[in-house]
Amino acid sequence: MQLTIEGTGKLLVKQTDKESTEKRTLADTQPEAVQFFLPSEESSGRGCVLQICPATAKAGLIRLSNQRTVIGRELTCDIPLDDNAVSRCHAAIELDDSNYFVTDLGSRNGTFVDDKQLRDRRRLKGGELIRVGGTILKFMASMDEEAIYHAVVTERMARDPLTNAFNRSYLMSTLEKLLPRCQSSKHNLAVIMIDIDHFKKVNDSHGHLVGDEVLRVFSERIRQTLHEDDSLCRLGGEEFVVISEQTALQDAVRIAERIRLTVSSTPFHTQSGPVIVTCSLGVMTLDPPNVATVDQLLSRADERMYAAKAVGRNCVRSLLDQ
Repeated sequence: MQLTIEGTGKLLVKQTDKESTEKRTLADTQPEAVQFFLPSEESSGRGCVLQICPATAKAGLIRLSNQRTVIGRELTCDIPLDDNAVSRCHAAIELDDSNYFVTDLGSRNGTFVDDKQLRDRRRLKGGELIRVGGTILKFMASMDEEAIYHAVVTERMARDPLTNAFNRSYLMSTLEKLLPRCQSSKHNLAVIMIDIDHFKKVNDSHGHLVGDEVLRVFSERIRQTLHEDDSLCRLGGEEFVVISEQTALQDAVRIAERIRLTVSSTPFHTQSGPVIVTCSLGVMTLDPPNVATVDQLLSRADERMYAAKAVGRNCVRSLLDQ
């Protein structure tokens, strides 16, 4: 695929033959969605949504230019999604007295805002993640498209496309920078290694599409428990890592326990029904200062995560357990 910017400020997306056979995204069904207008144009200041998952370069901004924007599987919807888990008319975003609201339209699988199922009409303030089926849309209250474009490009290079967590490359490069800085300043650094328990059984019992749904919701739930400066990264498969700067061991264990409870307390809503998910967590910090490299830091967190699995799973293990 090729991306080019014209003098008018429009972002044009050209598909290769191979990409034309892929699953359709918002950009395929809404060609105007991937036009980024300069802030001087009349569309600035209006709300928009951005497809976060599936996170492909083809997915772009959808301008909310109507009073009511319907999301659904029907091609006649304002935002049509090629997803069998999405109802024909699934949800709507409405502009009412300068405020945006999202409403579920009686969908089969429900509409979720920041991983909470929508029961009533909800006001959108900006930054919310709206999940319909296997698609996640981010709502933005105003449109500075030029700034958004650069932010999106940078973010997608560092993000895992399925879960929207930071990717392995971001994890390693960030730790390579943080470790020597924390060692020289004697600031603490915590990493929490997280692995979903019996994830293979989820795939075997419900299929890989549901497995992908579990990974997405798992990531959403963890992000809700973290502080603003903490980072959630996907190491690979069903393994994740949380980076928490200036966090002592006991505080890191508390964060890990909060993650464990958030994941296990409520079943995950999927297209195959509720799925109970638990995870095992291993915590490692630079205190005591016996870690010299990033590989050692991650390896020792990994050892503690496997220790959690060895004692029955759905628990946290750290140096405090020795």
